[in-house]
Amino acid sequence: MPPGSTSPGERDGLVSTAAVSSAPAGLRLYVTGGHACTGHALPTSGALTLGRGGDCDIVIDDTSVSRLHAVLHVGAVFEIEDRGSHNGTRIGERRVASGQRRAVLPGEVVHLGTATLVIFDPSPPRSRHLWPHGYFELLVAQECARAAATRRPFAVLRVQASELAGAELVVDAITCTLRDIDVLGSYGPDDHEVLLVEAEPEQARALADQIAASLGARGAAARIGLACFPRDGSDPERLIACASAALHGDAGIARPARPQAPAMEHARAMMQRVANTAIGVLILGETGVGKEVMARALHASSQRADGPFVPIHCAALSPALFESELFGHEKGAFTSALSAKPGLLETADGGTVFLDEIGELPDAIQVKLLRVLEDRVVLRVGGIRPTRLDVRFVAATHRDLEAEVERGRFRSDLYYRLSGVTLVVPPLRHRRDEIEPLARTFCEDAAARAGRPAPALSPEALAALEGYAWPGNIREL
Repeated sequence: MPPGSTSPGERDGLVSTAAVSSAPAGLRLYVTGGHACTGHALPTSGALTLGRGGDCDIVIDDTSVSRLHAVLHVGAVFEIEDRGSHNGTRIGERRVASGQRRAVLPGEVVHLGTATLVIFDPSPPRSRHLWPHGYFELLVAQECARAAATRRPFAVLRVQASELAGAELVVDAITCTLRDIDVLGSYGPDDHEVLLVEAEPEQARALADQIAASLGARGAAARIGLACFPRDGSDPERLIACASAALHGDAGIARPARPQAPAMEHARAMMQRVANTAIGVLILGETGVGKEVMARALHASSQRADGPFVPIHCAALSPALFESELFGHEKGAFTSALSAKPGLLETADGGTVFLDEIGELPDAIQVKLLRVLEDRVVLRVGGIRPTRLDVRFVAATHRDLEAEVERGRFRSDLYYRLSGVTLVVPPLRHRRDEIEPLARTFCEDAAARAGRPAPALSPEALAALEGYAWPGNIREL
């Protein structure tokens, strides 16, 4: 190599290890992309560049993969680093931000665009790694996403040994029972947790009994709690709580009542607090989460409940007719104005106006709406006498209005007028406690319209519903 030149793997500050040090026996990286599946021996340490470019250590012939998509860092811990790829890098369902390095365990599926990587290590570990509780919970969250997609069950154990057992003895007793794919974590002093991957409830119970027998053979008394996905829960918080309840022998709460999502509890509590005030309310949330339902509940809880509730869908109105529809018009104001017509704002007098998708409001209308909010009067198109309004304004959007204000796409003065109080409606994937009652209600409504009895929802159906991510939220459900 000429002086001063660099090898392909040394570009961008990376040192290629493709030809350095042989891989441990059997440790390989399997890549599936395009129409090919390839296997590659891994080095003992260093960094491997991954991408579509011919100068990468591992070339992936897939159009969804960037020329330099990611880097796999090999050492005591495997880490994947996204290098500003176009289609992103994910570990299971977790996205890896550009420039960020995330730990990858053998067996975990890494997505580069639509291509996939899996690190394969067939050799049994010499010692079982003891993960801290925070990372263990993250691994359970990953397994929840994977199990929901593959319909494969798994289980979580809590193992609480007597204080005199000794940590090393307990870890040794648990480790000799576990399979290579299982994960061991530390919940606290003399308290451990286990992730049993791809284990049916019967198999999980058998493994739990084996752990108890192993501890007993070493003279250690222990209590073990078991929770199974999806029977006892579909998120890490529920599963760990269920295992904890079973650990303490609380059979009645081994499958705990599902608490309402804290974010939803906060939004509803705040809604009740501001219902009887005149302050403006801005409701934020993804498309389909039920922002209008929240607005209607706010209206029904207010002193204006007997007045009209007028929803105005800002994204659905024609820009050419927006002003006329919103503010009304006088006779002769334009060619087709054969008679006077009150606007939507006037029809809401004494009640509540719900401005849905306020972020789609045209600039010219933003100025006029601000005047209405400030003066509480409306002037019809072609009119000369303003009409006083007694209305409460509630707005909603799926956009980040603060970011829109910074970009100059939304007026800051209108934003501050609308957002006296901001309520955030969390997505359905964060409100899994509501999926079952909502699904039953929708089934009953559909059956009633069809004149048929409501169908029953089996445990398998509910598990599938609760394990799904619901990108379209309640509207999709």
